[in-house]
Amino acid sequence: MKKFTIGLVQMNSGQDVNENMRMAEQSVAEAVRGGASFILYPETSEYIGKDLAGHASGVPGYVSRRFSSLAKRYGVYLHCGSMTVRNGTGMPSNTSFLFGPDGETRACYSKLHMFDVDIPGGTVYRESDEIAPGNEIVMADTELGMFGFSICYDLRFPELYRLMAVAGAEILLVSANFTHTTGEKHWETLLRARAIENACYVVAAGQCGTKASFDAYGHSMIIDPFGEILAVSGERPEVLLCELDPDVLTQARNQIPALMNRRDDIYELYTDHLKIYE
Repeated sequence: MKKFTIGLVQMNSGQDVNENMRMAEQSVAEAVRGGASFILYPETSEYIGKDLAGHASGVPGYVSRRFSSLAKRYGVYLHCGSMTVRNGTGMPSNTSFLFGPDGETRACYSKLHMFDVDIPGGTVYRESDEIAPGNEIVMADTELGMFGFSICYDLRFPELYRLMAVAGAEILLVSANFTHTTGEKHWETLLRARAIENACYVVAAGQCGTKASFDAYGHSMIIDPFGEILAVSGERPEVLLCELDPDVLTQARNQIPALMNRRDDIYELYTDHLKIYE
């Protein structure tokens, strides 16, 4: 890992894809002016509405080409957050793409964990009825550092992040669209826990504003490997900038060597589905 400035784009994406992409373009320009060389967007940055399948994008397609051209124009790493993508299976996937400074796709990751809940007398929602889950844990080894990918509900599964940390992840990326209700209770706690237990930077970009069925929480955060919040946004669209320092990562791992003190003789980590893009 090298020292660099990361930019988080907190968005209020809606049902107008063109307007969402206009906001994305405006935000990347602001982040670059602030010195960012890596930019992260929130979950489903290109469209949020009731017709996910109808607005799913082909890749390559309009949305991916717009993000790719932005990365190339500004010479930065650009992580689209996620897009709803047609994948030929009958249901779209919720997929992240990382574009390099040359505009080429460097990595892609589809959300693993589907939020399926059926509370007797209460909430019934099955994400798996409209989104196909991925089947790979994904990391990207870049000149800036080793990044681990995740999307929203993934945050509640610590084994995912431990697998990535053991495999060399230094910066854990979270693109999300948390509800205001669960965000107030769990967002900061989960993010800080993932940073502390894995001695990694955690960089989390969220949606904000009123969506079709809930209010999004916002509060995008950048957290260091000790669990300290370095930067946090409010509940409006915003670009958050922060420098990430590899010396802090080294210090955290030396002072609290939890990754080294694991008991591999008692338990083992299953890594057959982990993919590292180089």
